[in-house]
Amino acid sequence: MTKWLLKCTVCGEERVFEAGFNLALLGGRVYLYCKRCKANRVHLILGCLEEDGSCPVAGADVID
Repeated sequence: MTKWLLKCTVCGEERVFEAGFNLALLGGRVYLYCKRCKANRVHLILGCLEEDGSCPVAGADVID
């Protein structure tokens, strides 16, 4: 699992999201439920938070 820092485009709340796939391939945005807005909102992908430097890079995976 990789930890990613996301920010809601509506309210600005930042959160850590753990994913088993490379979010960098999604074009910088992902739709997720925002706890503050209480609705599905666009979240900006701010970056990877892995401490050991093992963050995936864009283009490394293939989406089928």
